[in-house]
Amino acid sequence: MHTMSQNTGAERPAPATESGRVRLSLVILGAAVLGGLSWAGAGPTTLVVATADSSQRCRRVADFVGDGTGDQEEINAAIAALPPPGGSVLLMEGTYDVRKVQGRLGGVLIDRSNVVLAGQGAATKLVLAPGQNTNVIRIIGSGVGHITIRDLYVDANRDQNTEGTGDPNVSHDRFEFCGIKAYYQEPGGPGGAPNHDVTIRNTHVLDAHRLGIMLEGVNMRVVDNVLGNAHSDSVEILTGPGEIRGNYVEITGRTHVAIGTDRADSIIMANNIVHVKKGGDLDIGFRSWADSQRHVIADNVLTVDAGGRCGKAMDVRGFGAAVTGNCLHTANPDEPLRLTISAGNTLVSGNVLQNVVIEVDDQTGENKPILVHGNIMENTAIEHKKGNLIAASQP
Repeated sequence: MHTMSQNTGAERPAPATESGRVRLSLVILGAAVLGGLSWAGAGPTTLVVATADSSQRCRRVADFVGDGTGDQEEINAAIAALPPPGGSVLLMEGTYDVRKVQGRLGGVLIDRSNVVLAGQGAATKLVLAPGQNTNVIRIIGSGVGHITIRDLYVDANRDQNTEGTGDPNVSHDRFEFCGIKAYYQEPGGPGGAPNHDVTIRNTHVLDAHRLGIMLEGVNMRVVDNVLGNAHSDSVEILTGPGEIRGNYVEITGRTHVAIGTDRADSIIMANNIVHVKKGGDLDIGFRSWADSQRHVIADNVLTVDAGGRCGKAMDVRGFGAAVTGNCLHTANPDEPLRLTISAGNTLVSGNVLQNVVIEVDDQTGENKPILVHGNIMENTAIEHKKGNLIAASQP
């Protein structure tokens, strides 16, 4: 039976020992890196968690120590032990075995505001155990916000977690099988205030059964991460405003969308790289949802290697989109990428397009202008099906 191990003051070495100096160094590091200062009467604002294969020094000084099976127990206990104003949970290096908390929607659960969950970069691995069919990290609760998750490696282990289907008639029920998900309630729940101010930074999120990262709410930010295969989207933001910036998405297997939004307004997708490698099978590189407003899709690179597949480089469905400064390329000229525009007030300008078809097909019936101008177009053509294409630059 797995039991939680929490170090006590009596178990820690005396300050005069070498281990005591290590403990002091870690506390100073936590304060410097995570802003961990003591909160009077309620313990520290930085709590340290280690696991079975963390270094002996880290295990000795950690506040919570897992045994390598069901390590979400120690992580969740540390989150719960933070003082009322909030604080940081620092995960030391090692592989953390994550399992579903019965009756909940995930393994690691963040159900309170003002929490930083941080690791040591790719050396801190959260791996979903086989047959759990849940979210690795779930942010939940009415009005929960100001959450940062950073410097972790999250493996959702989709090949051994294949049973998640959910009810298609219940909102979100099909999408509780993610690497990291933020949604303020359970599927079909009673309502409440949406999540807000969630940032995912410098984290690997790979191999999700549904979505790698799915965030719904206001001021959602996915910045400087490494993302990978997902049966749905590698990353998706809902509601907005929000930004998806500076990420590297590597597609080596079946994936629906690399970077996308769903019924979200005021979104920036910028400075991302999507790389479809040999054997990769991607439906859509960048996608905005129908009837959405104000997307900036700028300064991104999408490239498809020989032996890879990408159906649409970009699927721009919403109004008021600015598609600028992007480089789209496939090594397969006989299978050109498609850049589809299906709503007006849209600008496509200043892009470098190699082996691309720009498809203008306004599905809204509102006849708002679509401007395609000033692009470099190598083996690229414009296919005008429907819509108010007021200017066009031909190859």
